[in-house]
Amino acid sequence: MTDLDDGITSVLRERAEGHVDADLMLARVVARGRTRKVRRRAVAGVSLGLVLLAPLGLAGVSDGLGDMRWPGAGRAAVTPPAPPPAGGVPGAAVRPDLVGTDPGLLHFGVDPAAAQYLSWRSAAGVESIRLKLPGGGQVAVDVGRSAEAVETAVHDGVPHTSTRVTEQSFAGPTGTLEKAPPGGAADVGGVPQGAGVGQPGWILRWQPVAGLWARAAAFGPTDGDVRAAMAVLRFDRARRCAAPFRLDALPAGARVTTCGVTVADFPKVVEAVLSVTADGGERMDVHLRYAASIAKTRTDGNRTINGHSALLSPKGDVLELLGYPKLHLTARFGWPFQGFTEADATTVLGGVRVADDVAEPDTWP
Repeated sequence: MTDLDDGITSVLRERAEGHVDADLMLARVVARGRTRKVRRRAVAGVSLGLVLLAPLGLAGVSDGLGDMRWPGAGRAAVTPPAPPPAGGVPGAAVRPDLVGTDPGLLHFGVDPAAAQYLSWRSAAGVESIRLKLPGGGQVAVDVGRSAEAVETAVHDGVPHTSTRVTEQSFAGPTGTLEKAPPGGAADVGGVPQGAGVGQPGWILRWQPVAGLWARAAAFGPTDGDVRAAMAVLRFDRARRCAAPFRLDALPAGARVTTCGVTVADFPKVVEAVLSVTADGGERMDVHLRYAASIAKTRTDGNRTINGHSALLSPKGDVLELLGYPKLHLTARFGWPFQGFTEADATTVLGGVRVADDVAEPDTWP
């Protein structure tokens, strides 16, 4: 199936019983083509623009967490949810050695009164958030137990390696700052800059406490956004990597190793991924995408899982659990992953627990 076929099929699936929006269809096709272009570039490492300008998720290698786009002004004027406090768990300021050791936790965060969460992610060795400042600036922040882990953090499903090609770089008492030149009038690293058109990129690196490294990155005319983000970060308490679903059954020897959630378009769209891995290198990404615009609840599958209809893709590498209104829930275990099988995906989806209402964070499990 071509990118064009795939994009059209996706839009028709979501609007099967309603109006087909031609603009939405075109945007989806273009976005998917751009995603695959970025995926090819990621093998050699991607620029600052890729880190900042797409929602935090799996839009690259694992083809998840939404279209590669900068969230625009059309987003509903609703405050996105925030990861809730994890009672009794020390923050990174006290236990920096815990950062990146539990995918269910974030050992740092922001003051919700000072900034909005757009996404959060916890994976091996590094934890990440993307936030929106009161002035509208958006900043990607990575925190890890080593500088190397921070520099190789994954944003938007794509490994990021800083090019470190800068117009200026200097050190100060609070860290080091890099100013990267604009990536072109409308494009950086294959991803549209959106609100950052023609703006330079800024990367601020520092150590919040001994044994912890942090990086904040943003586009803008000055370094004001990265410095503002640095000021609103909080390392004194831990938070849960809350997601609208959880996995209660895993293949033997497997475990959840990554939790990622994007709420930049909340409440219209919520996206989340839980990655399952095993010691032999096996990997499976379980991805949920909720969209208020999805008009039909699909039940026409070719498999059955615990009484739910399910659909195995023609290539046999994606299994979708059907019957949930306004969302797609898939387990992806094909290329570039390896090791897990349809039977393993059936086990995982057979034990999935989905929120009663994804648009109501209080119902998240």
